[in-house]
Parts: sequence; structure tokens; C-alpha cells
Amino acid sequence: MIITRNWLNEWINLSSVSTDELCKTLNKIGLEVASVTSYSMPKNCVAGVVKAKSQHPNAEKLSICMVDIGEKEPVQIVCGAKNVEAGQLVPVALAGCILPNGLKIKETELRGVKSCGMICSSTELGYPKTNDGIMVIDSALLSLSPGAPLHEVPEFKDDAIEIELTPNRGDCLSIYGIARDLGAVYNTKVNLPAKEAAEDLSQTGIGRILDLNINGAIDSSLVYKAVLIKELKPCVIMDLYLGMAEIKTDTVLEKYLAYATHSTGVVLRAYRTDAFQKNENDKLTVTIKKDDNSLDAVWGKERLSYIGISQENFSKPNDNDELIILEASFANPAQIASNGARNIKNSDEILFRSLRGSEPNLNFGINYLTLFLSKISKVGILTGTQHTAEKKLLRQISVNFDDIYSIIGVEIPKNEIITILKNLCFNSVFKAEQNVMVIDIPPFRHDIENIHDICEEIVRIVGIDNIEAKPLIFTEANRTNRVYKDFEKRKFYRYKAIAAGFFESVHYIFTQRTKQELYGFECVEEKLDILNPITVELDTLRTTCALNLTEAVSNNIKAGRKSVCLFELGKVFDAKRNEKVVMTFIASGQSEKPSMINRGKPNEFNFALFAQKMALILGGFQIKKALPNSKFYSPYEYGEIIINGKTTGFIARIAAEKEYDLMRTYICEVDFDMLPFERKRAKVYSKLPSVSRDLSILVPKNLPYAEISECLKLHAPKELKEFYPIDIYTDDSLGDNESLTLTLVFIPEEKTFVETEINGFVEQILNALLSKLKVKMR
Repeated sequence: MIITRNWLNEWINLSSVSTDELCKTLNKIGLEVASVTSYSMPKNCVAGVVKAKSQHPNAEKLSICMVDIGEKEPVQIVCGAKNVEAGQLVPVALAGCILPNGLKIKETELRGVKSCGMICSSTELGYPKTNDGIMVIDSALLSLSPGAPLHEVPEFKDDAIEIELTPNRGDCLSIYGIARDLGAVYNTKVNLPAKEAAEDLSQTGIGRILDLNINGAIDSSLVYKAVLIKELKPCVIMDLYLGMAEIKTDTVLEKYLAYATHSTGVVLRAYRTDAFQKNENDKLTVTIKKDDNSLDAVWGKERLSYIGISQENFSKPNDNDELIILEASFANPAQIASNGARNIKNSDEILFRSLRGSEPNLNFGINYLTLFLSKISKVGILTGTQHTAEKKLLRQISVNFDDIYSIIGVEIPKNEIITILKNLCFNSVFKAEQNVMVIDIPPFRHDIENIHDICEEIVRIVGIDNIEAKPLIFTEANRTNRVYKDFEKRKFYRYKAIAAGFFESVHYIFTQRTKQELYGFECVEEKLDILNPITVELDTLRTTCALNLTEAVSNNIKAGRKSVCLFELGKVFDAKRNEKVVMTFIASGQSEKPSMINRGKPNEFNFALFAQKMALILGGFQIKKALPNSKFYSPYEYGEIIINGKTTGFIARIAAEKEYDLMRTYICEVDFDMLPFERKRAKVYSKLPSVSRDLSILVPKNLPYAEISECLKLHAPKELKEFYPIDIYTDDSLGDNESLTLTLVFIPEEKTFVETEINGFVEQILNALLSKLKVKMR
């Protein structure tokens, strides 16, 4: 998008703003300036009036012009331009003038005829090409006396500013759109032109010559106006603006259309009348309907254009047509993009504008065009318009000021926010009791969808540099919940079981009621049991995982496996059908693979080996001797598992090994909800060396080890950090007692222990055991 300062000044007064400041402002509001090109007339170039023109006697392509440059007598200049004519106001480079291309003008002879200067074209003066031949200045627009220095004329001093727009800012693809944003920054009103040109009441109204026929549903909006061309005049200012904006056209009428489109943002086209058919009332018929691509198209004798995409060349009028039909259109950007508008082969520059969202105020655009036409050229504007039904879709956003402050990061005064939005054409209603503002989104802002877009508009105008920088405070909400924690816990214990050499086994939550009753397991009450079981073998809800896992181990042993370690994490039920989740482990056969270490004869699992394997998974626990509640388990190798002082499950040998053709088999079942799953916390440890002592004591055979452990925990010195049994010895000479050897580990915190201190700790432990449990040293 290219704008010029002078073109912009027609819409907003920026006379007090320098080009550098203007570029900084544009960058600040998100309209990034890519380049700036300055234009001005060279010195010693003046306005001249061609008084007479005659043929050069020695050259067919040269003319001899007598030009009034404000001196007593016209000067003679030889000119080679085809378009030079008497009566024209033209730029004249006098002797001594240095043109932008480095050419120095001096008096000379051309084919034997003296020439005292040069009548220049726009390119010779350093401007873009505006026409073929010399530049002709509009005397009606610029009242210049002969000899006036052109480098002092403000209209010829201009800066072209190229702006790189993001695809969402289609509203700024016009001079009016840029002026609208600058007006919000400088709090200045935009100079809108008169609403419409004076219509020629002597002419027939458009309704008498044209019918608009809408065939089916369309997505576009259109306005048509008819213009009678009497004399179409070029305009040098318009030509310069279009040249600086790099807009190329072929005819004078196309220049007017391009100028009005670039000024207002409204897509404007023109049609010749003989492209349309006439109906029975001798009226031109303009038909709007969709084609096979679901794109809205204008039809006359054939398809003339795709709305917002392209126009057929044969339908375009030339500068000699007397009556033309003007069209202002708006095509839905999303609609033409989704229907493959880019695939239309002869699409023109209008497609770029339509895909980004053109100006939808069609009357504004077409009235601007007719007003400008009537100002420069001699035209008759037929009364009235023909238009499709206007599609007004009111879009509103309700925003809370607290949310705006939270997003922006600072509290901007409410009145300032409302003023900014008003200058950007956002109408709003403030509800003070709710601290809420209801905002009407202007139809030309296709990119505004939510509160974040509103905040972006406010920040653009306020200026990001004017918002106080604050450190980022980011607080992540705790998204963990019971389900997530349960998932993580299950994964944690599953992985530990797998690492310990167990394979997971999954079973139905059903089992055979007769088997449960056979081994004395608790069963679900019959009135609460399954009414329609899957099979006879699965006719009740299980109250233990032991039967299912034992059958799985049996099947694996029968398949030739020497060692089977399985686990299951699943649900079991009590007699009242209350469910809980248990984790059950079972190990049968060899405790390790045959190897050279065990000479190919690995030991079978025993209670100690299985308990050690469970400790790898469950962590530290105690085993308390107890009696099983089912004859499925051996009463001689059965104990309750104590974790953190609570009975969590049991560990036992299976008594029904023969029934299932098993080797020595052990099982452990724990309540999964009671297993610990806490965050790991680091603890301070001593850097001093530890000291260990073995202590053998005589204990009654019927004294549980748990009581000894509890006594040491309560009464041993704090320096005792760890203790564990390493040997039990029984002899007839010991009678009802047995010898238990403990390893005691002492760790100093401040200094290394001396022997007397260690002996004192051992003595303190022996005294506690003797006084509390009647246990003495062997």
C-alpha cells in the first residue's frame, strides 16, 4: 500500500506533521513503513503557457513552440512531444536547470532552429510516468501565472510512503483508511467529501434505462449509477498520485476509477452499455447470479465480471463512450476465498483488495467518484441508483474494563478508551453499574472478533512505548486432580512391578462362586449378585484376585515355564458389593534363571525371597504374623503387611498348590488406596562415617519381632539410624528362648564417635530391652 502526503492531506490535515514524524506514527500504530520516496520539481523550472505551435521545417516529429514564461516576449522552444498543443500550461526547464537524470539545460539549436529551454515530461522531472508525452498542468486546478517557479508549488512537493500491511488490515488499503487511523492518533477529524455530486435533473433517471435482476441468493452487495460523458479530461494531480502509488491504467476513465478506489477503498468498475441486453421495455438488463464456481457474477449478453475478482476486457468502456454504467461492489472475503477465487485466470488487482476486505460503504465510494468526475470533467449524473438489498450484519462485543486492564497490563482511563474507539468508528455503550462496554464493530473491520482485538486497537493508538513495562507474572493453575493423581500412582506402581520382573495380567471382575465358597472366601450376598452372568464359570463378582491369578500361573506352568511372576491391578468386592482397588502379586517356581552362579539349579521362591521382591515394589514395610481368613492360604506362612503403621494387605504362601499343579507359590495382596504416593523430599544426611555393631540377644520364642522393633524406635538413642535382624539361632540349651542377632547402625551428626560413646549407645539399648521386654544380652 502506497500513500502520498499530499493525497493524505486531502483527507486529514497533517501540515504540522513532518514526514519523519508521520512515519514514526505509522510504525507505532502497526502500519509498518517500508520506504519513503521524495518528489519535487527541479530549480529553474517554471510554469509556461504554449501560445503557438508550428511544424519544424527540418524535422517531421519536432514542433516549434512559442511559450510564455512571464517575460516580455515568449521564448522559442523546440519540442518533440506529440501531445503538445497551443493553450496548454506546461512545465518548462530553462537554461541552467539541472534535471534529476543529470541533464543540464542550455540554449541550443535543434536541426537549425534555436531552442531556449525544454518542455518536460513527468519522468524527465523525476516523477513517475503519467502519460505519453509532456506533462500538462490543469489550469483549472492549479492557478499558476506564467513564469511561476514550480519547485515552490506545494502540489509538486510530495513524499510517497510505502506501507507493508498485514493481511488482516484490508481496511487500510485506502487513503481514507490510513487517514482514519491517523485521525484516531492525532484526535483529528477526517475530511469527508460532500455526500454526492449534483445530479443532472434534465437527464432521464437510471430507473428508466436500467433494470437490476437478482437471480437467486447472492453474497455480494452492489450499487449502480449511470453517467453521461460529455468531455473526459485528464488531471495531472491524479496522474501523479497514481504514478507514485504505482497504479497502472490504460485509459483516462480507468484512472478515475483507480483514483476513487484507492482513495475510498470501495471497489469500483465501469461497463459499456452495449455489453448488456435490452428487455422488452428497452431497458438495459444487469443480471446478478452465481456461476458454476458458486462465485457471484455480473451478466449482460454474457458474463461480464466476477464480483470483486475480475472483469472481461470487452465490457470495459473507452474514453469515447458517451453513456457508461458505474458499479460499486462488496464481496464477502471469506466467501470468495473458499470458492477458489484465486483460480480465476484473468483475475485483476481488485482480487487482492477483495480477499482482505474492501470498504462496504458502497454509496460513499460511488458518490466520491461521481463528485470527482463532475469536478474535473464535463459529465451528467443520471438521477437515482440501482442497488441490491443492503446486507447489514451488526456485530457486537461486550467487554469488561477489568478484563481490558488485565490484558493490556495498565489501567487506561475509561474516557480515553471510549474516545479512541469512537475515533476508530467503534460505537459503544457504557454500562457503569456493570463496568461493561458494549461495542458495535464497524462493518469495514473484518478482522475484529474478540476482546483481544479490541485491546490491540487501544494499544496501537495509545502506543506500546507509553505503556509501563512490568515483569511477567505467570501463575500456572494447578491442573492436577484426583483422577490424574490416581493415574500417576497406577503408572508408578505398574512400572515398579515390571522393573522387579513381574508381568501384568488382566482378568474379568467375575469368577466362579463355587470356587470362592470352596476355599472359604467371602462372597457377594446372593440378593446383590449378578442376575444374568456371562457364563457359569463367571457367575459372581470376585472378592479376591487370588483365584484368577493362580489359574493364570497354573496355565503358564503347564505351558512349560519354570518361573512365573504376575501382578494385577483391579477391583474386588465385599459381601455388600462395595468395591475397592487392590494390587495383587503372585510368584511361582524358580526365583531366578539358571546360570553359572547357581550352577544351573536356581532356588525356588521362599517366603523371604518373595518378601524381598515385594520390598522392591512397595518400599519399606513390616510383616505381622496373623491367621488367614481362607484355607486357600497356608496358616504357617502368612502375615499382614504393615505400611506406615496401618494394615495394608497380606503376604502368604498358597496352600492349594497341588490342586493347581504348582511349585512353591507365594501371593501378596494390598489395598491400592492405602499404598503411599507422596512427593519425594530430600533430607540432610551426615558426611561423617557410620559405625555398625552386631548385638545378639535372648528373646522368648513367642515374642513378636514387631515389639522389639517398636521398643528400639521409642527408646533407642537418636544416633541409632538403622537396625535389622541378620540371624536367628535356636538350641536346646536355650530352652524357651532363641538367639536373635541385630545389626545396629549409628551415624554421627557433628563429630566422629569414639568407642566409649558407641558402648554407651549399646548399653542404653540393652537397658531399654531389659526393662520393657525382659530381653537380655546373650
